[in-house]
Amino acid sequence: MASQGSESLAYVYAEALYDAATENGALVRVEEELLALKRMLDTDPRYRRFLETPTIGFDDKRKVVDAVFGSFSKELRHFLLVVIRKDRVAMLAAIVDAFHSHANRKAGIAEFTVISARKLEETEREKLRQRLEQSMRRQIQILEKVEPALLGGFVLAHEDRRWDCSLIHRLGRLVDRVESVKPNLGVWSTEN
Repeated sequence: MASQGSESLAYVYAEALYDAATENGALVRVEEELLALKRMLDTDPRYRRFLETPTIGFDDKRKVVDAVFGSFSKELRHFLLVVIRKDRVAMLAAIVDAFHSHANRKAGIAEFTVISARKLEETEREKLRQRLEQSMRRQIQILEKVEPALLGGFVLAHEDRRWDCSLIHRLGRLVDRVESVKPNLGVWSTEN
């Protein structure tokens, strides 16, 4: 898990890239390219290792960035070179996430993650989105994750808040309550 300091630093980088992309009218393109970059680094760890290796000089890394990412926007290529020069390649995933969150906030979009035991049906997803939009008075984007271990219900997460309405959570609370009750069995006597 990332430390608070590294999350803050990732946000600083993300905000700087967002500002540069907005200023140059390339916001949508940069966001798409960031996601493609993240997929590329996740899919083939050789890129990440190459970019993180301290024994490979910056000029060599710049040549590879120009060759591999030549079709990317100048904003993203320049940003990637800054990240490499500052030795922050390990933070790229966190920077991409921070960029996405920042872009959503600027656009007035609230992003919620719904974790459920099974994939939500379209009607369930739409009803949840509508209720959240009424409550938040903002456009809502829902990301879904499936975790069968929840048994039923769902967990809803937004920024640093989490609402656990899962069956496994409710069963756990019930067990805790049952275990906390001290039975009053009275005194048993065999003399009657």
